[in-house]
Amino acid sequence: MKNVKVLEALNDGPKTIEEIAEKTGIKPMEVRRYLLRFVEQGKVESYQKEGKLFWKIKEKSEEEEEFKYV
Repeated sequence: MKNVKVLEALNDGPKTIEEIAEKTGIKPMEVRRYLLRFVEQGKVESYQKEGKLFWKIKEKSEEEEEFKYV
């Protein structure tokens, strides 16, 4: 379950693809594929800081929380 390892690596804060790969032992290109799939599913998001791309678990908005029980 490599995809679960990628998500778990982000539980303690934003990381670069290289940091996730190092923490999980998964190759960077494979980590990237999982992250792009998670973006499509709305699970993670990325942002740029100091010229590096960081990935983090996407925080749910109030609207998403409100409508998850409908």
